[in-house]
Amino acid sequence: MDERVTDEDSPALPAWRAAPPTVGAVLVTHDGGRWLPQVLASFSALEHAPTSWRVVDVSSTDDGPELVREAFGPDRVTYAPAGTGFGAAVRLAVDAMPRTDWLWLLHDDAIVEPGALAALLDEATAADDVAVVGPKIREWPSLRRLLEVGLTVTSTGVRETGLETGEPDAGQHDWPKDVLAVDTAGMLVRRDVWDELDGLSPDLPLYFDDIDLGWRVARAGYRTRVAPRAVIFHAEASRRGTRRRAAGDVEPAEQRRAALHTMLANTSGPRFWWQYVRLLVGSLLRTLGLVLSAHPEAAGDQLQAVASVYGRPGRLRAARRRRAATARRDDRAVRHLFAPFWLPYRHGFDTARDVAAALVRPEAVETTGRRSTLDDDGDDVVTLDDGPPLWVRRPWLVTVGVLVVLSLVAGRSLLTGAGDSILTGGALGVTPGSAGDWWRLWFERSHEIGLGGTGLVSPAVLLLAVAATPIWPSPGLLVAALLLLSVPLAALTAHRLGRRLTDHRRLRIVWAVGYGLTVAASGAVAQGRLGTVVALVVLPVVVVTTLQVAGVDPLSQRASWRTAVRWGVWVAVGAAFAPVLLPLALLGALVVAALDPRLVRRLLLGLGVAVLLLGPWVVGRVLHPGLWWWESGSPLAGGDPGWRTALGLVVGRAGAPEQAPVWLGAGLVVLAVLALASRAARAVVVVCWTLALLALGVAVLGVVLPGGVPGTSVDVRAWVGVPAAAVALALGTAALVGVPPLVEGRGRAWVGSAVVLALLLPVGTAAWWIVRGVDDPLERGRPDTVPAFLTDRGADTVVVTGTTARGLEVAVVRGEGPIVGAEGLRPPASSRRALVDAVEGLVSAPGSQAVRSLSDLGVDAVYAPDVDTEVARALDAAPGLEPSGSESPTSRVWTLAEPTQPARPEAPAWRPLLAAGQALLWLVAVVLTAPVRRRPSAVDAAPSGDSTPGGGRRVRTDGVRS
Repeated sequence: MDERVTDEDSPALPAWRAAPPTVGAVLVTHDGGRWLPQVLASFSALEHAPTSWRVVDVSSTDDGPELVREAFGPDRVTYAPAGTGFGAAVRLAVDAMPRTDWLWLLHDDAIVEPGALAALLDEATAADDVAVVGPKIREWPSLRRLLEVGLTVTSTGVRETGLETGEPDAGQHDWPKDVLAVDTAGMLVRRDVWDELDGLSPDLPLYFDDIDLGWRVARAGYRTRVAPRAVIFHAEASRRGTRRRAAGDVEPAEQRRAALHTMLANTSGPRFWWQYVRLLVGSLLRTLGLVLSAHPEAAGDQLQAVASVYGRPGRLRAARRRRAATARRDDRAVRHLFAPFWLPYRHGFDTARDVAAALVRPEAVETTGRRSTLDDDGDDVVTLDDGPPLWVRRPWLVTVGVLVVLSLVAGRSLLTGAGDSILTGGALGVTPGSAGDWWRLWFERSHEIGLGGTGLVSPAVLLLAVAATPIWPSPGLLVAALLLLSVPLAALTAHRLGRRLTDHRRLRIVWAVGYGLTVAASGAVAQGRLGTVVALVVLPVVVVTTLQVAGVDPLSQRASWRTAVRWGVWVAVGAAFAPVLLPLALLGALVVAALDPRLVRRLLLGLGVAVLLLGPWVVGRVLHPGLWWWESGSPLAGGDPGWRTALGLVVGRAGAPEQAPVWLGAGLVVLAVLALASRAARAVVVVCWTLALLALGVAVLGVVLPGGVPGTSVDVRAWVGVPAAAVALALGTAALVGVPPLVEGRGRAWVGSAVVLALLLPVGTAAWWIVRGVDDPLERGRPDTVPAFLTDRGADTVVVTGTTARGLEVAVVRGEGPIVGAEGLRPPASSRRALVDAVEGLVSAPGSQAVRSLSDLGVDAVYAPDVDTEVARALDAAPGLEPSGSESPTSRVWTLAEPTQPARPEAPAWRPLLAAGQALLWLVAVVLTAPVRRRPSAVDAAPSGDSTPGGGRRVRTDGVRS
């Protein structure tokens, strides 16, 4: 059978083959000598060559310029100065070459396959609205791994390829498709669209210029396509850091800056403001995460990028105006080209999963046991000396370990036995069920307290919520750790301060341990005073940052505005838990300013930051000075006023029944007085004594103030544990600095006496601490403010205490009571007055009206823990009150027969926005003061070695000039 091949049986050629469009190829080089021989060879093997060529060399210092001159001729090479971005270099080339239908952009580290340009033109000429076409990009030198088959971007500004890491090319992506963008390596772009959009953005010299161009192309009504039959091998020298850095190159922070600028410049409509806030908060959180994961340089890059974009709103506004001029479609019309909204969260989940897997199953570490070797004769084994023991090499590490063990021993009754694992009792409020309760308390408009409330909560709630988020279902662990490990925590911060004060290692260890034990000796731990504990842990850090602001810290760099902001942040942290720390910091700032008036501006900046972070909550303390004394926790009755002696306040005792004996601190006072005789350190000692006297004045003021909890009828004196401990810290510092030079050279008697006095406080206090423990009134279990069956009802219960003869006190408890951080919230004054009137009417003349008034307030039950006979008789006679069971013979419970649920008061609708803004301020302040580092700008050495497609085969470079 005669078979003949006709023209109809042959594959149809693309229409452009009959009249090929003109293509102008632009090659940008910069120190690309190690790749150019192979790159230029690939150009010579193209099946369809560009119409014209233009090369732009950006300040190369290797043999790259000579290579391109030999390949193209000197008349086709343009030279650009250092710092010229890729887009600007392309602009120079386009201006210098004849006009063509298409532009083909090429990199000096990307090899093109012979059919690359032809395949690109096949796809580019398939439809009139195709404006940009890109190739399939594989990795060089691996040659098989896929890098890109089109690009998109996530809503968080992360470049997304849609490929798995290291995914090999098996043809799984070999179909043309519409994409948001393609890489500039091998990008083919229509010249008229290029002119219409004004090419690559000059604001993006290296990164995200391709994403930006593709986004603008899509909004202008054109399409970007990927042509998988066109293959390019790309080394990605700039992104991977394998290209030698030179003067004028972009900084490492440029990549994130470009991402932020691209997202904000191109996002249209109302979504822009959402992205503006989201990217800011996300970048700050990312910076904080990099700091916590010990990547200060990367954190510095993030911070520089945020400052560059958000600190120049004019440049961003101009960029948005330019893009709006060419846009014909909004983001909604091109939304299908972007990555799914859930993709960043999946990436975050994958990262968290990998970290968790690494923590749960770390790599096994092989050990070789004790080191040994043979002697010179090769017979006997000689064991090498391991050096001094750990307690000699790392005494502070061992000391902290001992303090942790002793803390667990002191808290033995709170760690063992049956019952709930959370702590309660004393001033400690109810530990919430999850960290979400703290977050809800921070943002809600109506607080779940007795009778409802709309007051401002302490910023301590925000700090607790953040700290408890990693252990979301068990915030009790955070509260227990702060209380039970308060001694080693305070000792750690004190030791950090001690390193700035003396080079005597053993002395500062003793001093730090003494201060740490002061926290337990004050009775704050046993009483569950979480506010005092946190404030005393933070107090030495405040002193350290004060030294940094003053520029006298030998371990820190030159003071700056960031140091002042850091001081304000730490003051705000301590004052959030114990407001009295803010006046103490103010007094300290006045002393520092008196010594050096040049520091006034820095200190004012720090105080302004502290007040701004504390927010409107601090305004209430300014209007009502008595509130400065009421910290996080419930009010407790103090001990015998006789304990409130001057000596007690000097050694950190505030008069609590659970405090250590005052005489244990006598050695501290003696050493501080002796330090005044030291001539070598007299100036520092005088400053310490001045601070001690100021703090003592604050403590005495708190003692002599009239009793009473603001907003209630409870008569309780103010707690002055924080200023008392500040006195002890100042005197201890005076002794640490002044006593060593005083006793030096005076003989063993002087040294021995000083050692005994110095050890009296830590050793004696430690012994008392271990014997007594840290329980009582602090205990393990749920609070018993009201009977358990009333707690389960979740309604308001009126707690009545006292007698009709001496007076009754009433309080309203919802559930178990206010959670930690909500103890200072009070119901509206009108509700409070209505409650008092209803209880008075119920006791004096029991009737249905009084019961109805309680019901209107949302009260569900009345509880008398130690019931008075007359009160019980009156309540038994009240119609509408039903006697119920009780948990003890001396207590009584009555429930309302028909309780109601009245509408709770709510704060204005802008309250959650205020809370969100204040949380953002905290985030910004913390990130700005985080220990980030800028990367060095030194020129890096270029790595050696490369690979060539085709097993290293060298291809002839002749013919490129044609």
